Amino acid sequence: MIKPASEPPIGILGLGFLGQGLAREFSAVPESWATWHSNPPAEPDLPVFSFDWNKENSWSALPETAVTLVLTIPPQLDSPETEAKRLHFWGKWMERNRPELKRLIYISSTGVYPKRNGLWREESEFEADTNSGKLRLVTEKILLQYFSLHVVRPGGIYGPGRGIDDRLKSGKPIPVSNAPVHRIHVEDLTRIIRHLVEHPESAHCVNVVDLEAKPSWEVAQWLVENRDGFSQQMLSALDDSPSLGQASAERFISNQCMLDLGITLNFPTFREGMGLLSGNS
Repeated sequence: MIKPASEPPIGILGLGFLGQGLAREFSAVPESWATWHSNPPAEPDLPVFSFDWNKENSWSALPETAVTLVLTIPPQLDSPETEAKRLHFWGKWMERNRPELKRLIYISSTGVYPKRNGLWREESEFEADTNSGKLRLVTEKILLQYFSLHVVRPGGIYGPGRGIDDRLKSGKPIPVSNAPVHRIHVEDLTRIIRHLVEHPESAHCVNVVDLEAKPSWEVAQWLVENRDGFSQQMLSALDDSPSLGQASAERFISNQCMLDLGITLNFPTFREGMGLLSGNS
């Protein structure tokens, strides 16, 4: 469907799994664009160009026309301290050289929350207890100093070609931990990002997770019992090795802020999302 010309355009930094979904979602919005790093897309849905978040000499490729930036690229360095320096350098460059690009939606992660029991909300007081969580929090805090920022903290992003169903079919190990895993279908995530693009007055930090967190092994068992193309033999790939920083069995992420946006999820649980992905109605 052709979108109205007045719809706000976006600039997608990073054409990974989510970035490609966003490019499809905004393909009819004039002046939207996207960047690739390693491999250019064969049939891009938007105008694209090469961009390396680590290399200053590539930053001048960013268009000057005002758009809402959507940053899908994960942290680039392993040390929060060195990553902070890199982010400050980029933020200052953007202030000097791309002052029109002031609004940014950063795709963070629910991994910022501690792996401890509790119901974690956007406004909760906490410190990350994994290095990846610390890197995400550092990124959130520094970007806020340079941009009008929205932070989106999604659970595990899944969709066509990526999810427990694909892991089972390819023989990859499935964790047997009883810790609930929060997920979100890529199509629902892109719709929520679209809402934030169109409504800058919306919440400036929002957890994006579906309505039922379940351990990965339970999802795998459900697929075997309910969907064609899956067998009990596939569960032999269950991984019972301990996981560093493994979440607790009573750790949950609040999605109330997301629900308050008034957006109905097309895939409210993994059953709808992975049921459709498996080719069943």
